[in-house]
Amino acid sequence: MTERQFHLNVIGRYPARLKGNDPAVTVNLLVGTEGHLVYSGTLTLTEAEWEELVDALRTGLGDRLVVKDRGKP
Repeated sequence: MTERQFHLNVIGRYPARLKGNDPAVTVNLLVGTEGHLVYSGTLTLTEAEWEELVDALRTGLGDRLVVKDRGKP
């Protein structure tokens, strides 16, 4: 059995509109096997929440987590 993968694709980064708010990140989640990923939803989080989520998911999923962020080198 092929292990399930979890892909998070950053689709946008947005500055805070109100003073005191944090910048936001919007990502699409795709889940499935290498040859068959299915769109599973969209998340919008603050930058800090995003970093914390990715760290936690990497700890649990290891190489099964794929993060694509064209905005970062």
